[in-house]
Amino acid sequence: MPASGIDESEPRRARLADGDVAWLEEPAGCPAPEGVGAGRGPDEVEGALGSDVPPLVLVHGFMGHRDDFIGVAPRLARNRRVIAPDLRGHGDSDAGPGPLGWSFEQLVKDLLDLLDHLEIERCDLLGHSMGGMLTLRFALAHPERIRSLLFMCTAPERPATLAREGFERGAELAEARGMAGLQEIMERVGRLDVSETIAAWGERYWAHHRRRLRAMTPASFRGIGTMFFDSTSLVDRLPGIDVPVQVMVGEFDEDWLPGADLFEAHLPRVERTTIPQAEHHPHQENPQRWLEIVTGHLEGLDPAT
Repeated sequence: MPASGIDESEPRRARLADGDVAWLEEPAGCPAPEGVGAGRGPDEVEGALGSDVPPLVLVHGFMGHRDDFIGVAPRLARNRRVIAPDLRGHGDSDAGPGPLGWSFEQLVKDLLDLLDHLEIERCDLLGHSMGGMLTLRFALAHPERIRSLLFMCTAPERPATLAREGFERGAELAEARGMAGLQEIMERVGRLDVSETIAAWGERYWAHHRRRLRAMTPASFRGIGTMFFDSTSLVDRLPGIDVPVQVMVGEFDEDWLPGADLFEAHLPRVERTTIPQAEHHPHQENPQRWLEIVTGHLEGLDPAT
């Protein structure tokens, strides 16, 4: 199926220790992506790999949603279980802060609680944008739960080009007009200067934008955004990441290209790929190339391949 990113999934839900969590899940055994991993049938691969293949967990970014991955999750589930949670304050997960407040520490605990609930001892973990900053922190805190990492359009520190002032104005608008009001303003301004990459999405991009932003609350928008802008650099801890890492970034993603450079320079077991014809959402903008990269990374780790 083509990557759409706007279709609505019916989430799985659970009440965990610190609140409600919702997630998208695809079981192993979905048809292979067209042109990816050709040559072996799904039954052959699944039977060969068996239970030794860890699940793949996909983590969205700020103002994201589990359905950011709805177009690609089934295509990655040919021979592995694929899970995409809504982070706290996003989608259908708990809208409020946890016992640790709006913090990366709380999001790390939420992810750990979900893995425990799903009885996942070890996984391959992909993080997009702010979700990559979260997955980096998770890997540092719980290295025993990670087989490999995939970083997509993210960084070990907040990009210097992202201005806090713009976020603060957005948070004030959300508190004054609600998330629908903020989204309408962002869309109106955004349509005045659209890049060629975003223009290629057509109206699908704005439907994507509306659903995700309006799933948040003014409090979660401010809380998660403040957490992001208050975050500290973890560049000096990158040499301690002792698992294979795939770093992906869109060729036009100017804010996050320097982060890919930092990962490439400081991670000991890293492969970096710049994805052509893509900006900040390469899994949406160039899904075929993105799937080839992710599938190749995973199959290189799987026992039977």
